[in-house]
Amino acid sequence: MENRNRGYITVFLTLMLSAILILVITVYTLVDLSCAKGRTATALRSAMSGYRAQYNRYLFDHYHMLFLNQNPHGEGPGGIEAEVEARLSENLGEDYTICDVAVTGVTGVLDNNALEFRKQVEAVSPYLLADRGVDSLREKVNGNDRPVTEEEMNNLDLQKDEKTDKKDGDVDPRTYTKVFQKGGVAYRVLPEDVTFSTEKVDQAKLPSQGKSGMSLMTMDASFTSLSKLKRDMSQVGGWLDSASQEAAGLVYAANCFNCLTDEVQEGTVLKLEMEYLIAGRPTDAENYKKCADQILIIRTGCNFAYIIRDASKMARLSALAWSLCWFFPPAQPVVKYLLAGAWSYLESVADLYRLVRGRKVPFMKNSQTWITDLGGFGNLEQDAAGGSDDDSGMDYEDYLLILLATRMNDGYYRMLDIMQLNVNQNVKSDSEYFDLSNAMTAFGVSVLVDYEGHEIRMEEELGF
Repeated sequence: MENRNRGYITVFLTLMLSAILILVITVYTLVDLSCAKGRTATALRSAMSGYRAQYNRYLFDHYHMLFLNQNPHGEGPGGIEAEVEARLSENLGEDYTICDVAVTGVTGVLDNNALEFRKQVEAVSPYLLADRGVDSLREKVNGNDRPVTEEEMNNLDLQKDEKTDKKDGDVDPRTYTKVFQKGGVAYRVLPEDVTFSTEKVDQAKLPSQGKSGMSLMTMDASFTSLSKLKRDMSQVGGWLDSASQEAAGLVYAANCFNCLTDEVQEGTVLKLEMEYLIAGRPTDAENYKKCADQILIIRTGCNFAYIIRDASKMARLSALAWSLCWFFPPAQPVVKYLLAGAWSYLESVADLYRLVRGRKVPFMKNSQTWITDLGGFGNLEQDAAGGSDDDSGMDYEDYLLILLATRMNDGYYRMLDIMQLNVNQNVKSDSEYFDLSNAMTAFGVSVLVDYEGHEIRMEEELGF
């Protein structure tokens, strides 16, 4: 009986030990597999981080952007997969077999209306110099970006003034507006030492693809139609709200892109980059002319807003209008305002002359800052030379920011155009070309790994 009991105990202990052994083996296998999964996850993140470290250094150094090429060496996603697989295999070792590596998706720079680019711009802007910020512009215009409203233009006093004799020497300013128009104002005021880039960019190959959104302003500089004058003078302004919404983009543009009066980057394809952001033309010359014309329109509206409130200047214009309307007196009040528009325009030409030379012009003039006189406008250099710069005034770049504020949707794409032009200046082959249309900020990878007969599937997404 005793021997039989011993046999039962032996069998029982054997079964217990077998169960414990199976349990230990199972736990060990599970732990080992869990460790293998953890190691695979770590190795995958490390492999992807290795690829992420290949962000374009030129774009980071010059534009503070972290962009990856999703078409490395011209191989497309296959190039990413090959690099990740090589790093993953090296990180895991011989016990692991890489069965499959696949890119599952990328977050492109142009996705969702260039949202990823905008996010990086917002992240970078607080670290840039903010002296070109919206607060500075708002202070310089005293919070009022609309010098003349449509209502004011529609309510101009068109009653005949009391007849007076014009001041000796006063001339019709429209005679000179014609002279400036013939020669092209933008180039007439341009400093002689300014040179433009000779490049003509192929916009079809750029991220913006030459897209144009909000049209540029136009103005009738003949000053012969009151209805056109009302339209033109009331179109200036309304940009502060847009500037507030795009504050980060404006600070970024001012700090990272060249303009006529401020070179912040060397060796760029286009010299007038901020002008390109606004006008979107393929050459420096075209972009400069478009922007100069737009600044001229802004300044004319501001100067007109001042001149119609200056009693002494309006009295001289009234007398001049009487001398021009002797054959049809009812036209006197209309002609008076047309003359005011023409004088404002010529004052603006003098303003532009100063701006393109790096000087400042106040947004709204007063009797001390007004430059020109009805007695003649023949010597532009002499007219523009007078007066001192007021620190509260606005310079050429400030006016570019005003123009850019309402065009930032196109502006972001054109920023990418400029980056693409500059980053590819020295590439020697198509495989080295960095097309920002294919740039990405994040990507996902799915892998299948065999570990001692066990399949491990893993998916990871990594970005900046």
